[in-house]
Amino acid sequence: MIKKYNKRIAFVISDQHLVAHGGIGQFAKGFTEMSNRLNWKVDLILDKPSTNVFGKLVESLGARILAPKTPMSYRDHTGIVGHTDSMNFEKMLNFRNSIMQALNTNLYDMIICNSLEAMPAALSFNLNNHIPVIFYTHEESMVFRDTRKFKGVFNDSANEFFNNLMNLENMTVGTQSQRNADEIKNAGSTNVEVLPMPMSERELLKEHHGKREGVLYIGRWEDRKNPEAFLKIIKETGLPAKIMTNSNGAKKFQARLKELEITNYEIRESIVGKEKVDFIQSSRIHFNPSLRENYPFTFFECFGHMPSFVIDKSEWVTNFDSKFYTRLPLNEVGDAIVKAYDYDTKDWYAKGALEYVKSLDNGTSQKWIDFLTNFKIPQSKSDAAKINEYNTTKYADFITELERGFVSIEDILSVLNNRSKFKIVYTDHDTYLSKDADFEPQEESGLALFDFN
Repeated sequence: MIKKYNKRIAFVISDQHLVAHGGIGQFAKGFTEMSNRLNWKVDLILDKPSTNVFGKLVESLGARILAPKTPMSYRDHTGIVGHTDSMNFEKMLNFRNSIMQALNTNLYDMIICNSLEAMPAALSFNLNNHIPVIFYTHEESMVFRDTRKFKGVFNDSANEFFNNLMNLENMTVGTQSQRNADEIKNAGSTNVEVLPMPMSERELLKEHHGKREGVLYIGRWEDRKNPEAFLKIIKETGLPAKIMTNSNGAKKFQARLKELEITNYEIRESIVGKEKVDFIQSSRIHFNPSLRENYPFTFFECFGHMPSFVIDKSEWVTNFDSKFYTRLPLNEVGDAIVKAYDYDTKDWYAKGALEYVKSLDNGTSQKWIDFLTNFKIPQSKSDAAKINEYNTTKYADFITELERGFVSIEDILSVLNNRSKFKIVYTDHDTYLSKDADFEPQEESGLALFDFN
């Protein structure tokens, strides 16, 4: 039996971001699982091939992972920018080629750009009037424009370049909350949609009443995450430290913990699934001292389960209801954590924080459904397009039969302009168009032109 889907989504993400320890990777996982529940097919379109373990996990959840066979190297870019980062033109080209190859094999109902360089690559096709092209906010400087007061990864030129792209009328900006949407609109973007991220670990929507210990930190070791503030509180309170980070962060934490003569700690690297859920739910307190965030998914995962603390400089926390966290100057956090440490889990859940988290998650799918439903697709009144000569065709076969040698975006836009005349059927690998309302596909390609291996 061939599996059929209602929608096909191009989820454009760099190989660099398809990792367990970042919010973009968690969004890829959560969006894929949400799409399964909605009977949508997700193609993760990468800038270059990858063999990372997390990519394999997301693939096992139902995503199809695509990448160009011969991507451009980033060696020159890395050498030029030095210790900062800026616009990576090679990555833009890789994304352009990857998206174009995907469009040669399948039609899509939406393109979601999750990495900065994917945005200009997708815009170059002028697809936005035919399907939604969304840039999804993950970089904090794109939401909170005063971020330049705090030195981030990208230089000012890169920030200006990508932020100005967000203000183009033909760019739809997708963001996690109304709070973020208001910030982005105030900065000049006119086409902003609140499209929340689903909870990527569904077990975190359930209560846990088992043993708990320690103060939890989740994040990489970098200045904006403010790990030194976390270690200051651990040293001050003497409470056990529980740290969830990546492999590089683990090494830096271990070295600093040794310097501070802190021995009561536990570190986990790039964990997902049950191990991640258990590690979070077995912690007693969550402390997120991060200075700059867009919409920290780690906080969303934690504050429903335990008292959670942030420092007063953390502007991002206003994305969430203030009843369910404590915001204090750093010099007051230690005493407050000690006082809160021995709470009863039943009393904590009775406060309603987890129910609030569940309410945020519950509305996620419908927001995405409504957005796609309300998008008006073009309907050509002419029968001149080549696609109209077919009663039924596999889209990839139609592209091949054009015998163009090099298919252009105009060929693809021509199909999109006329798709309302056809029944569209998506399978794991293919897209079919048929004028027969009862059409059912009888075969599946099995192989793609550039699948992830």
